[in-house]
Amino acid sequence: MAEATEITSVRRQLRQMRIFLAGVVAAAAVAGAAVLAGSGQAAAQDRGKVTFDEIDVQRINVVEADGKTRMVLSNKKRSPGAVVDGVELGNAGTRPGMTFYNGDGDESGGMGTDNGVDGGKPWAFGQLAFDQYKQDQTLVLRYMEQEGVRGVGLAVDDRPEASLPETFQERKKIEQMPPGPERDRAMAEYQKKYPSPQRVFVGKNPDRSSAVTLADGKGTPRIVLRVGQDGNPQIRFLDATGKVTRTIKG
Repeated sequence: MAEATEITSVRRQLRQMRIFLAGVVAAAAVAGAAVLAGSGQAAAQDRGKVTFDEIDVQRINVVEADGKTRMVLSNKKRSPGAVVDGVELGNAGTRPGMTFYNGDGDESGGMGTDNGVDGGKPWAFGQLAFDQYKQDQTLVLRYMEQEGVRGVGLAVDDRPEASLPETFQERKKIEQMPPGPERDRAMAEYQKKYPSPQRVFVGKNPDRSSAVTLADGKGTPRIVLRVGQDGNPQIRFLDATGKVTRTIKG
């Protein structure tokens, strides 16, 4: 009888120990979960900064906290098209480099470089451009080469007051017209309605002369400072028709 009582007591103690251990394990699990949750939050906070030694990527989108795009760095295939007021203006997949966007989400310029061979003849270009608000590029630093002819310089262009989507749609309709006098007249009227004259050029011409050209509101050069490849300098003054009225030689 005593032995039976002792066995019963031992079993009771074992049950109590199992209950105690189960509580300890449950408490440990809860504590572990809390630690993991805390470390997860810390990891989420640490995700704001990541360091790489090297990375290969086809496109990077730089966005604001609200998701609005401010800059895109991409290869040619994944390059974005021009967008103003939410209107796609084409050129997607053709412009490797960097594209800038303003606070409205409109393209506002970019930087790119490319080269290739056309008809067995090489070509190349490099460009950094900034766009007029709601319009096309107005300040451009450009290098171009084709068939051995090179030009490089800084240009300042006027742009219409009308928004780019508006002028784009009109031009697109004209370009879809069949070739001929009617289309030519429509394009001439379009260019008169939306003039985009170059006002300033500073750079090297295809004839290898260096020059500074100042033009009027119609894009007609009025003063040209030029130094030829042979080193001869000159200043030319022109009238509204483009005719040279005076030349000063060094």
